[in-house]
Amino acid sequence: MKEDEIAALDSEWSAFTPAEQAAFAFGRKFTYEPQRLCDGDIDALRKHYKDLQILEMILSMAQNNATNRWKEGVAVPQSSFAVGTRRSSDPSTKAEPPRKRVYLTPTSEAFKEKITTVAPYRADEKAEGTRRSTVCERPQLESRAEVEKQLEAARKRTPRLPLVDEDKARALLAEDWPKGNLPQWVRLLANFPASGKSQIVRLRSADEKGDLTPLLKAQVSWIIARQDRAWYAVGEAQRRLKSLGWSDDQVYSQDGDWSAFTPAERAMFTVAKKLAASPIVLTDHDAALAVKLAGPRDVVQLVSYVTNRAAFDRITEAAGLRLEE
Repeated sequence: MKEDEIAALDSEWSAFTPAEQAAFAFGRKFTYEPQRLCDGDIDALRKHYKDLQILEMILSMAQNNATNRWKEGVAVPQSSFAVGTRRSSDPSTKAEPPRKRVYLTPTSEAFKEKITTVAPYRADEKAEGTRRSTVCERPQLESRAEVEKQLEAARKRTPRLPLVDEDKARALLAEDWPKGNLPQWVRLLANFPASGKSQIVRLRSADEKGDLTPLLKAQVSWIIARQDRAWYAVGEAQRRLKSLGWSDDQVYSQDGDWSAFTPAERAMFTVAKKLAASPIVLTDHDAALAVKLAGPRDVVQLVSYVTNRAAFDRITEAAGLRLEE
């Protein structure tokens, strides 16, 4: 793509086809406002794409969301890329030194004054010029009664995208996979035998391996899924917490002010909640406090776990999976 075509992705969607614009709109909502995903979003895409193309988009965007949270969560600096040169077949000839590849290029006049229509922001009235403040806004959490109503509806809904038959999906899984009916998220990902299988393995590994306790993982899963309104993931997190001995009152206490939890737990919850909602609102102070109270090893593993849950929420809710009993 040329520079101005890339710039147009941020502010001039009219330069693209209706099919591309539909995909862009879905991608922005999927990333920034997953709590608003609905049947209409998938129906709008079906005017231009087949179901498996839509699912491929969803899986790709979910992975991009995960990557963004990983890079921003641990504050990875921008790399300096170098273009290598081939050595001559003549051993007496020295190879040229690598050349730096420059990505920061001048903006054309057509886009120099354009303000993004993709990145969420609000005007910073205290700043000079056109500076903007990034923002992430989620609605207030629903009442316990409303959550239970939404979970009941999720147990009855029909998935928006196709699921692979049980036998075909199980053929992709490791022999130690638990017996019984497969979760719908596994049958969804199994539509892609290679990339889907690798995502299944990664999501399972995230829940079963590492140093974070099963309880912390389940708590974080609940907190993240609640703000995403990812009802399939909310129900799954509730089931995991109850299997660990938690009562319904304890589960819903995570929707409060967290005063009943330890300082270390509150710090970890804050990192998870902010990073999952939008990586740009997690501050250095948030991360530093969690590192101080819980240790760098646990915080890095938390960041990694959050990336998987952010992807899981978006995949399962965009597909409208039915919550298992």
